[in-house]
Amino acid sequence: MLKKPIHLAFGDKVATVSLSWGGAGDRDVLYRYHVGKERLEKQFGLQVVEMPHTLSGSSYLYAHPEKRAEDLMQAFGDPTIKAIFTCIGGNESIRLLPYIDFSLIASNPKIVLGYSDSTIAHLFCLKAGISSFYGPSILAEFAENVEIFPYTASYVKQVLFTPSPIGLITPPIQWTSEYLAWNEENQNRAKTMQDHEGYIFLQGRGLCRGV
Repeated sequence: MLKKPIHLAFGDKVATVSLSWGGAGDRDVLYRYHVGKERLEKQFGLQVVEMPHTLSGSSYLYAHPEKRAEDLMQAFGDPTIKAIFTCIGGNESIRLLPYIDFSLIASNPKIVLGYSDSTIAHLFCLKAGISSFYGPSILAEFAENVEIFPYTASYVKQVLFTPSPIGLITPPIQWTSEYLAWNEENQNRAKTMQDHEGYIFLQGRGLCRGV
């Protein structure tokens, strides 16, 4: 049985970490980190705390996986921090493995949120016996152009801020795959949305209620 972390509340501290690509600290991407941070603070009422190397930049963090691991371990070890949000995915965060203290993670269960290469962090949590959350990152979803997609914001609040079971996960009304370069000129340009046709079953048989 996996240990479940305590849900978030208004005013809680959350740590931001760069466990994979360190672009959050690069000059041309830093603005986007600050957009995501501000939304976490104003829209969700959280106190955002960068770890010592969160914004050290991609070149430094690629060369120093031990520093990325230090940030993760410090976040788990700090009793005032209630959740750990990843800045972005990337690759090769498996290089953190030699520096991970699984007993520290196990004795300090807290929310871990991220996707893509952050799957490695979820595996760390699984090995330590705690549940974690595959979901939005700071640079991508929380810093989405113009605003956080309402669907994303709604489920962040439902999943991370309440103790109730998630229940039925409904599909979004709209979706987009449009690519817009991450630069400040595009920050106020909304992506083109497409209507969502609902869940599609690729194979298998059975009934699915509510979709």
